[in-house]
Amino acid sequence: MWVARLFAFAFLFCIASLANAQTPRKVALVIGNSDYANAAPLTNPVNDARLVESALRQAGFSTVETATNLGIHPFQSALREFAARARGADIALIYFAGHGMETDGQNWLIPTDAKLASDTDLRFEAIRLEDVL
Repeated sequence: MWVARLFAFAFLFCIASLANAQTPRKVALVIGNSDYANAAPLTNPVNDARLVESALRQAGFSTVETATNLGIHPFQSALREFAARARGADIALIYFAGHGMETDGQNWLIPTDAKLASDTDLRFEAIRLEDVL
């Protein structure tokens, strides 16, 4: 839960700082995962992603890519493509809504197709938040 609060705080901080910006190149990747194959489905992430996308466009983001219900390979591809788009940007923002977890001091974003029988599965089935940052 604290990971979601951290993302929300970072999102609000970025939006507030944009008010003083002089038309910088701003890019964003918005991901909302609701339909999990091996975990409880979530009702809000896809809707939240659409709302965040709209807010970012209103805040002047030149590029906002939104993806929903990503499995591990599409998730990795979206991050790789975003990294290329973010090169040289003044502001690059990633928003994620969906399942996440923390273990051994590491935070993980959970793709919709993750099969997590134990903590050791995380490095094969999930996205490490530190790698995203």
